[in-house]
Formats: sequence, structure tokens, C-alpha cells
Amino acid sequence: MSDGYLIAGNVFVQRLNANGQPDGGVIGPINTTKLAIKTEAESKVRTSNKKADYGQALDDVRIAKPTTVSWAFDDQPAELVALALMGEVATINDASGQLTDKPVTLPADHKWVELGHKNFAEVGMDVKQGATPLTLHTDYEVNFALGLIRALPGGAVESGGAVTFTGQYNARSGKRIKGGLKSQSRLRLFGEGENLASGKQVEFDIYDVSMSPTSELDLASTEYVGAELEGTAKVKAGKGAPFVVDEISA
Repeated sequence: MSDGYLIAGNVFVQRLNANGQPDGGVIGPINTTKLAIKTEAESKVRTSNKKADYGQALDDVRIAKPTTVSWAFDDQPAELVALALMGEVATINDASGQLTDKPVTLPADHKWVELGHKNFAEVGMDVKQGATPLTLHTDYEVNFALGLIRALPGGAVESGGAVTFTGQYNARSGKRIKGGLKSQSRLRLFGEGENLASGKQVEFDIYDVSMSPTSELDLASTEYVGAELEGTAKVKAGKGAPFVVDEISA
């Protein structure tokens, strides 16, 4: 049987609080493109100053250094995007409503102005200059998702000015990532898989690792967005090691 190592695995992650205890549910399995564990030791060398062997090592003691973990993934649910942006996830729960004859001043240079709400419906929208109705896509343009309006060149209000806006904005629900709030994320990374070379089951558990992003998250990328975190694993109380890798034979 082969002793090679080629792992197809399911990786799970769980946030930990400041005391190293679970903080929320387990997320996964996550499409992980890298999970690298680096164990190092620092050399403490005592050298000779004697004539016969000047500069040679008399003693060389290796002292273990903290374990470094690098984790890269290209699954991007809001919770993982928040890790990559050093942030937190909040709930979006915006109610629907109606604007009736809201005064709006359109800029003279065809720039956008905000209506104060988002997710507008085109049906029932009415924009007027005084008592005169204006025509959508001819006199003005609306970004319905963001709630923006502007005058169009060649239209009745191309020089801008005061108008009134009537329209319905719809409810919105979802998740909001509040970025840049945390200096690190304290995580537990664990999972299971199969060594494709031997067919054996493999399980692993990195009990407590403090991680932060190693690069930017490119929201304008033409490829699938990925992220990478790196940090130091700690020896969790009662575990005796910062991580374990189990190879199950039966």
C-alpha cells in the first residue's frame, strides 16, 4: 500500500471568543485551497573558543517555536468574507416604504444624488418638475438598487434643479459585513478526509489559532475571489499539543 499523502478533505471552522470558547456555530465544509502547518525549532548553539576547534559547535539545542498555520479558501459566505476583512457579520432587515413628493435637487452636471432609501420599484414611480411629469430614461435616470437619481443630457431637466420624487422602496434582508473591526480572528480549524494514496481516513484538529489576513480581498477580481489567513496556534488547556492529525486505519 502507498504511503503517499494526498488528502481530499472537508474543512470546518468555528470562531472562538477571547477565552478560547466557541462563539457561534460551525461553518463548513469549506472549499480549502491551502491548509499549511509549519512547525519550526530555533537553534541554540554553544561555540568553541579553544585553539584546536575554534568556532565549532560544542552543543546545539533545538527549541520548538510556535506553530504557524496558513489557511486559504475560495468559498465566500458572509462569515468567511468577514474573516478576510477583519470584520463582523450583522443582519440586514430594512422595511419597505413609500416616498411621496419628496423634494430632490438634481445636480447640474448630471451627477447622481441619493434618495435616502434603496431597492426602489419602477412601477408607480413619478418624478415631476413643478406640475410637469418627467420621463424615465429620457429626462432622468434611476439606479433602483442603490436609490440614486440624476438628470440626463438633452432631457427637460438637463441643467438640474428642483424636482419631486414619488416611489415605492421594497424591503431588504440579508447580511452586512462590518469590516476592519478586529485585529485578529481566533478560530478552531478541524475536519476529516481521505488519503487518496492509501484510502485511509484522516482527521485533524487545530484547536485554537489566532489569524489575520495576509493579502487584500479583491472585490473587483475577474476570477473567483479567494482569501488567505495566517496565524499562530496555541496549546489549548487539556490538549497537550497545538494540533493533532489522526490517521484512522480501522
